[in-house]
Amino acid sequence: MNSIAPKFQVDLFEIGTRMRLAGLADNFVAAAIHTAMEFDGVYDLVLLWDGEDDAKERDEIIADIQDMVDDCVQAGKSEAVYIRFDDLDSIAKNVRKFKDELLMTVNQHSGITELAKRTGIPQPSLSRFFNTHSMPRRGTLLKIAKALDLDAVRIATEWVRE
Repeated sequence: MNSIAPKFQVDLFEIGTRMRLAGLADNFVAAAIHTAMEFDGVYDLVLLWDGEDDAKERDEIIADIQDMVDDCVQAGKSEAVYIRFDDLDSIAKNVRKFKDELLMTVNQHSGITELAKRTGIPQPSLSRFFNTHSMPRRGTLLKIAKALDLDAVRIATEWVRE
């Protein structure tokens, strides 16, 4: 969707206003709408969110939008770290341990809901982040580190995705 028609741009801005009224962070709404203007998949998810009444489904869609926004930002960047296939099991265990320890720190500081406010990362995306075994993105970790006033060196490890 390289050139989005003005009518669809206005529709997206109206949905962005509804997202904001729903309590989503301005940073997230701006990134979602901006990315939706350039990528069909994000556009479709934004429309899907707007038409969904079920709160749990909306949360899932928000997490999907955040993932796609992050992926679109990643497009064109090369992975700086090569991970050997033989190392994947070990890394997966370390990722789970790392996320569990980080979640304990988050809970000591005020919990995921407050972290969402401080980072601008939607709460459903943070919940998904902590509940999956996927390698975290460096940008996400740095936002969390800044919000919790943690040492960025401690939180960013060599195997996180750019």
